[in-house]
Amino acid sequence: MNDSLIQAMPPALLVEMETLRDQRDLYRSLLLAELAPLAACMTHALETVERIRAALRMTTRDDGAFRGKIELLQSELTSLCEAMVGLHLPSVSSRVVSAQGTLQAIELRADISGNDLLPAMVTLEELCSHLLIAADCAAVHLPAADDDGPDEDFDPVPQRAQPKFIAALQQLSDKFATEQGKRVALVTMGLEDIPEAWISTLFDLLGQLLRNSIEHGIESPQQRAERAKPEMGTLVVEFIDRGAQGFDLNMQDDGGGLDAEKISEVAVRLGLLTAEAAKAVDPARLASVIFQPGVTTVKNPLRRGLGLQIVRDHVQRLSGRMQVAAKRGQFTRYRFTFPPLSDSELSANLPA
Repeated sequence: MNDSLIQAMPPALLVEMETLRDQRDLYRSLLLAELAPLAACMTHALETVERIRAALRMTTRDDGAFRGKIELLQSELTSLCEAMVGLHLPSVSSRVVSAQGTLQAIELRADISGNDLLPAMVTLEELCSHLLIAADCAAVHLPAADDDGPDEDFDPVPQRAQPKFIAALQQLSDKFATEQGKRVALVTMGLEDIPEAWISTLFDLLGQLLRNSIEHGIESPQQRAERAKPEMGTLVVEFIDRGAQGFDLNMQDDGGGLDAEKISEVAVRLGLLTAEAAKAVDPARLASVIFQPGVTTVKNPLRRGLGLQIVRDHVQRLSGRMQVAAKRGQFTRYRFTFPPLSDSELSANLPA
């Protein structure tokens, strides 16, 4: 295929071709690897994924804590490199180097905040996803490679299925980004732990939030470049199972935050706030206004402004609570807490 034909292809098709080429190279390197070192490496890789994701979930509120988190993540990447010694896995190695470089660039900053870690979360989650794919491939390849029968000392890597929920959410994010002419990286953590009974509801909820963040929050590549931001915006979606304490669902973008002036204007026009109250309204109170029916800052008569009302209704249906925090020009963060599953939901969540 010549260069002119490749350049004429839609961007989505080019990305898919690059992904397939990358996976082909991964399969080839796995097939050429020695079995025992590969099995040990893949076991270590799965443990690394769990530890990296646990580190990313750690609560950090000051510069020292952020630097401690970066040091921990770098240590995990170094350990993974050591586990790969003797194996030729270039697609994995390149992602490890990229993640190390991203973390090092953040570490060199004079002050570090949570928003600074978002680019690192993109590269780290890409590495984690690639490691899971590698482990899946190895789990199929390794047991079948020993024609002399099973080895008592051989411990095959368990297969891990990537849920369709995450793939569907990624497709939705890509669709919205394309419609808006924006570049968006979606990072997901813990979504495989969403109860089966909640899949449909939370997919709808997250779909509404994705549309809102991509349309209203994340800026265009040109705007982000003017504001000294990476041209690609970042969206992080995280689901945490806290056992008897229930569940947390968090979503954050590194966009422009909430436009207080426009929201106030809409709130006054709809009679949700008086003009006097809008001038002195508390930011937390103003953030709650966006969940009211009819509130939208898009000047389109066909848009009814029901997206975030749908989010509120879903949260209430699951007996949850929600919070919104935003900083102008930096981020918008949604936090939802849900109680443990009811008896009927527990029954629906049990495997058939």
